[in-house]
Amino acid sequence: MDEIESIEKQIENTEKNILLIEERISDYIPTDVPLGLIKNERALRARLIGLNKRRDNLQKGRDIPPLLLYLVNRRNQYEKFTEAFKILSNNPDPKPLLCIIHGDQFQCHDTFLESLVKVSLHENIKKYTNITTKVVKKYHLEWPPRMKNIEELKNKLEDNLEKEVFYDISASKEDINERLSSIGPVIIHTYLNTTDWQQHKSGIIENFLEFWQNWPKLNPNQYLIICLFIKYQVKQNMGLWKRYKFWSCNRKIQRSIKDLSLCGFTKFDRIIGVVLPELQGIMQTEVESWARSKKVKKYWGKKNIQYLIHTIQDMFDNWEKEQASDTMPMSYLDQQLTNILNGKVTIKGDIS
Repeated sequence: MDEIESIEKQIENTEKNILLIEERISDYIPTDVPLGLIKNERALRARLIGLNKRRDNLQKGRDIPPLLLYLVNRRNQYEKFTEAFKILSNNPDPKPLLCIIHGDQFQCHDTFLESLVKVSLHENIKKYTNITTKVVKKYHLEWPPRMKNIEELKNKLEDNLEKEVFYDISASKEDINERLSSIGPVIIHTYLNTTDWQQHKSGIIENFLEFWQNWPKLNPNQYLIICLFIKYQVKQNMGLWKRYKFWSCNRKIQRSIKDLSLCGFTKFDRIIGVVLPELQGIMQTEVESWARSKKVKKYWGKKNIQYLIHTIQDMFDNWEKEQASDTMPMSYLDQQLTNILNGKVTIKGDIS
């Protein structure tokens, strides 16, 4: 049995279960229908919509639109990035734009980068520049591990960037910049974890900024964007003392980032620096707002949005009972919304 046949069988069973639960509900007067039955009917209808959509997508060779799930609760980050990009595009003297993006390890940093490029950067390039290309070249700058001292950082960053841009060819910073200038807008992204920061403390971020402060002068109309992702590690399975050490380090990193933001990167006058709002867990209201957005309505079907919202409500009710938290990590939310949109909705209790 192929996947489409399997889904059609699930659709058939779900339709039967909806009929069964409707019969059970009909035994009650409307004001006395048990809440569990109401929730299961909503969940079954959401499952049916998702299964139908999944089958249609498979038949047409489509899938859930890329990044649809990552349009939840990232508006503040996009707005802050746009503010910085306006400064960049209006500056007569081209400078690198350096963005510090921070959040815990469950906030899908890599996918946020993709959404930042495809949702925000492309729109800003079109709106605020005369660049016509739709291609933004991305380079991953590997963060140097196991450094003996902080003085090694800048040389290792240059070596790693040289390998990423030129592969095995030896090149200077000037050569690297000329290559970057020739290919249009460029994003260089790198990732710093709590364990990396622990080795050299706040000096590691300052040295990273100094590396770009001393970068060769950009060419006219050159757009170079550097994204430093700082990932707060949360060691949930460690002992209390080790968890406290990581929590304490994460707090210190947050303070150093806040100080940078407050001072406006004044020590670094050859770059445009910005700290984006922290990537945080998602609240129910934010997911419901996402469900009502035009892109979700287009995918899910405008008339069926209420079933999606009811399913989101149930999802958060279960999460709050299990985790005693009213926010959901993006990594978990991604998995749950993918399941919902594909018709994999959990039904609790007896239906027949």
